[in-house]
Amino acid sequence: MNSEINQTILGVVEEMVRLAREPAAPGEGEARLKRRVQEHTERKEPREAEPRTPVKLDVLWDRESVTGSVHYDALLRIPGWGSVSIGYCPERGLPWALRGTFRWSEVDMLRVNQHRIGVADVVTQLDFLWAEPWLARQLVDSALITDALEEEPDAFTASDEELQAAMDAFRRRRGLLSEEAMMQWLEQQGLTQRKLETRLEGFVKIRKLRQRVVAGREEAYFASHKSEFEVAVIARIVLGELERARSLYERLRGGKVDLLQAATEALREQTPSPHRWESPPPLLDRVRRSALPSEQAAVIFAATPGAVLEPLETKAGYELRQVLTLEPAVLDAATRAAIGEHLFQEWLAERRAAADVEWLWGHS
Repeated sequence: MNSEINQTILGVVEEMVRLAREPAAPGEGEARLKRRVQEHTERKEPREAEPRTPVKLDVLWDRESVTGSVHYDALLRIPGWGSVSIGYCPERGLPWALRGTFRWSEVDMLRVNQHRIGVADVVTQLDFLWAEPWLARQLVDSALITDALEEEPDAFTASDEELQAAMDAFRRRRGLLSEEAMMQWLEQQGLTQRKLETRLEGFVKIRKLRQRVVAGREEAYFASHKSEFEVAVIARIVLGELERARSLYERLRGGKVDLLQAATEALREQTPSPHRWESPPPLLDRVRRSALPSEQAAVIFAATPGAVLEPLETKAGYELRQVLTLEPAVLDAATRAAIGEHLFQEWLAERRAAADVEWLWGHS
């Protein structure tokens, strides 16, 4: 092991000793340890011709329920060399290896009474419900985002005002407007207040990362993809049988019923779906061209306002669509947000393609 890595390890140990003597909040302690590694990595002597070995640091922390003290454990990952685990325990403290007496399988996520649910079961069940590998991809993306945030930790620091705004928005969105409702929700989710704050801090950092990735590229993207952001205001009416859908289509197109009458008639005949994820779409909707399959988009945006389109088979049933208005593309706040999301997803896709991903469950 070269002297450069030795100095980095010693620097982490020194910072752990300071944290044991000068207590700090877990977030602050983690930041201090990562800054210490960054300082050693970036520091360069005049005689050095080559850059220092890049080192990444993962930090784990645990708070003592009785004393409130925080214990840290660090994992230094050194490309081309290996990993070093570092822990410091003050005198009369409890070393990390001895903390906790209950052992569980690394592939278990949840235990209810005597029944255990594995990580693989959770991921596959959720992805089956959503009919696409959404959760598995989200887990990979989360790790890639964490890597990006750790490359420049100081660039994405969340202010107290940003954290409070994130917490307020979260509580409003969930309807957790009272302290009692908030505490009950935390208990149901198996979370502590601190863990929730840490997650919200992560969301704020991700928003900052997204802003950096997009970095004023919305105008150029909009100029070259303008037609994708044209908007159609449409009415959708869903029926369970093709024959009924064709009959209502002919009557609506011939003016024998208006839109409200047709929607009311369809609603009366509607049988509730046994599956929550197959609920019918809203009666009125604004859709972007880019959000539709190309064939559907071509039909909708070629129609004149007021046109009633042929019934379309969907997972919710047979859908009647009437085009109410067509709107040209405008670079407003909603369009900027859509472009930003698209650019960020492109950035993630590039990092996924270059990443080394290994699923570990099921190997025990």
